[in-house]
Amino acid sequence: MRLVRAVVLVAALCLQTALPAGAQVPNPDLAELDRLQTLSQRNSAEAVQALQAAATRFANAADVATRRTYLAALTDAAFETGQAAVVTEGIAQLKALAAAHGDASTQVLATCFEARQWAVAGKTRAGLDALAREAGAAEQVPDPWVRWLYHLTLGALHSSNGQFEAAMTHLLRSLELSRTLPRQAATSELRSRTHLELLHFDMKNPDRALQTIRETLPLAEKLGAQQALGWLHLHRGNVENVQGNLDTAAAAYRQSLQIARAGGLTGLQATALNNLGDVLLQRKAYAAAEPVMREALAAYRDAHELNGAAMAQANLGFALMGQGRIAAGVHEVEAGIRFVHEAGSLPMEEQLLGELSRMYEQAGLYREAMATTRKQQALAKELFHTERDQAVAALQERFDSAERQRQIEQLAQANRVQDAELRVRRMQQIGLAATVALALLAAGASYWQYRRTRTANAALAAARRQAESALAEKNLFLATASHDLRQPVHAMSLMVEAISLRNGDPVLRPLVADLRNSMQAMNQLFNALLDLARLESGLPLGAKGVVDLNALLADVVRLFREQASLGGLALRLWVPRGGATVWAEPVLLRQALANLVQNAIRYTPQGKVLVSVRARGSDWLVEVRDTGVGITVADQYRVFSPYYRGERADQMNDAGHGLGLAVVARCAEQMGATHGLVSQAGRGSCFWLRLPAHTAAATTTAVPPDPVALHRDETAMRPLQGRCLVLDDDRQVIKAWRAMLEAWGVTAAYATTTAEAHAQLDEGFEPDAIFCDQRLHTGESGFDVLRALLARCPAARGAMVSGEHNAPALQDAEDEGYLVLRKPVSPVELHAVLAQWLGPQKNQSKQPSALYQ
Repeated sequence: MRLVRAVVLVAALCLQTALPAGAQVPNPDLAELDRLQTLSQRNSAEAVQALQAAATRFANAADVATRRTYLAALTDAAFETGQAAVVTEGIAQLKALAAAHGDASTQVLATCFEARQWAVAGKTRAGLDALAREAGAAEQVPDPWVRWLYHLTLGALHSSNGQFEAAMTHLLRSLELSRTLPRQAATSELRSRTHLELLHFDMKNPDRALQTIRETLPLAEKLGAQQALGWLHLHRGNVENVQGNLDTAAAAYRQSLQIARAGGLTGLQATALNNLGDVLLQRKAYAAAEPVMREALAAYRDAHELNGAAMAQANLGFALMGQGRIAAGVHEVEAGIRFVHEAGSLPMEEQLLGELSRMYEQAGLYREAMATTRKQQALAKELFHTERDQAVAALQERFDSAERQRQIEQLAQANRVQDAELRVRRMQQIGLAATVALALLAAGASYWQYRRTRTANAALAAARRQAESALAEKNLFLATASHDLRQPVHAMSLMVEAISLRNGDPVLRPLVADLRNSMQAMNQLFNALLDLARLESGLPLGAKGVVDLNALLADVVRLFREQASLGGLALRLWVPRGGATVWAEPVLLRQALANLVQNAIRYTPQGKVLVSVRARGSDWLVEVRDTGVGITVADQYRVFSPYYRGERADQMNDAGHGLGLAVVARCAEQMGATHGLVSQAGRGSCFWLRLPAHTAAATTTAVPPDPVALHRDETAMRPLQGRCLVLDDDRQVIKAWRAMLEAWGVTAAYATTTAEAHAQLDEGFEPDAIFCDQRLHTGESGFDVLRALLARCPAARGAMVSGEHNAPALQDAEDEGYLVLRKPVSPVELHAVLAQWLGPQKNQSKQPSALYQ
């Protein structure tokens, strides 16, 4: 009898242990709250009314989890209906509940909703700071739904603040948590997916955003989640808008607006109205846009979304300006700009300034347009520096992962040695075992250690694959950023040159010169980042050959002679009369020598820079000496590291970004050359490269001269005569081309699609030169389009224009002898090409052209 009782008792204990926490007694209150939270996804206004009517039942429940869940559901639904007073009261009750019971889950919930409220009011930075203070508590709370909401809120705020890498990390974590929730798993996954596709759109990846929308819509329709469907249709409209499909975008916005009005979703309604009005502004239907923008402004104010209200107010001002009511429109726009400036939303402020400048220009107020453009460019420069610092920090973390990878490989090697030692030890233990029992025990212990080592090795291999994936992601990020950022810089460089040619006001000349210098600095940074990434990944930049060192150095010195002269420096070159040839990769060698000369000029406030070549045994020694600030002994071993800048760098006007010498070191490593420096603080520096000599002068690889430098020496940018056809699907770039070519006197036709380009030819336009962009939104190959256009115009010359550097299509174009211009195209380089093509030879048949890098 006692044995039976004992068995029953043990079974009961095992059953109790096997049940999950909270599952022993079902909670009917939590089940009802789950139903109301699901209702909130279908109709938020109805859910708020039902939750308020059930306040007596849930707000005073004895169970803290029930009260916490009720307040969270009510506050969340009130956000969507724009009931700010209900949101504020809900946050206050959550804080009071957390303080009364010392409940960490409730405190984290209150912080999440408060951070969201701050973000809606334009104080995203304050919301992020509050969430950061709760990071430790959020990971320790027992309620997985609270952890999910924390990561979802943090990801959404990072995304709106432009911190895309952090946003991706937290949104993916929220998606992972949503699939493990005991309650609300499907609706939570839907919300995580919705924020994730918005992040893809913010990261300027419309194709990935559209794919995520298509994958998420079936889940939203299955759940009947009208709130999520409304946002998904709105985001689909944003993607179509960016891709130029205004009719499709407007239809999506109207569908979203219909859902918002039916469900009482004030915030969604305001956003849909604002975006619909934006489509009307793009079509210059200003009278039709005005009432839509006024309705959007009222809806934003009802929802207490001050950031959105500022944008709607600015758009209302643009609608008024478009109707000729300039003073009233400017008043509304400036009010919106003041708010976003005080809120610290610099990207939105820069966007509004750009739109205001274009409206001034459209109204014929060119002086006001110029003043607004100056403000926008100053803000854009500030934004660039901020984003550059963030990108550099992220990239530095990526480079640190390479060091961790080397440590992982060392640990893997040590484990392999340990694995071999364990196998030998096991054999010794088996051979020396006195009895079968001892032999089996030794074998079992050895096998356990062997499996443990195998598991550790597998984990290390996985870590290595993750590090390699991170390196590949870094290279992909740099390649994408290079293309996307070169596009606006390309347009700006042409526009600034056009402004310079038209400018007759001596007061503006220094400002235009400063703009040109800023764009050159941006282009140098892009090139250095891209070259360093390709070198770090081991990708070769060219094939080795015999290079005429005298000719190459003369070309490099010619390139920087004007920069040195403007800085008051004497730039000298000394090369042996008998010539000097080396075995190296021409592209890498040119890059390394150019970076050394530029570095010497940059850190020499006054004095001279000497470039020389001397024989050293069977090698040639290239030295770049300067009389500049010099480098301390403590800093000399670090100057070839990426992103390192010495203590005196901050005192220089143009101290660079710490990438030039790192590229020199990587180039030398790939060429098999040695490099180094000798320096004394305050006395100057001498950087050197030592390369193997080559005596077979007959096989010397020709080093093409820099076309920009040659053209600058030979001729000024005089007026031109001729006809050009330009094909580019970016309308801002087309405007820049138009401004530049008109300033030079060139007659030009412009097209944004292949069909428009052929239509220009059908109408009788006969171009002497054709410039075609490589990456077209239609998916067509720019190279194929260029060949088709040239087939119709056999007397014309043609060139590819691209922000990419190593696309297969560009390689094919160069192999066939076509000219390839890399964005941002230098106005001097473009003028040099046109001066050759539109000169006396313009009617001759097309010949293969030299490649311009």
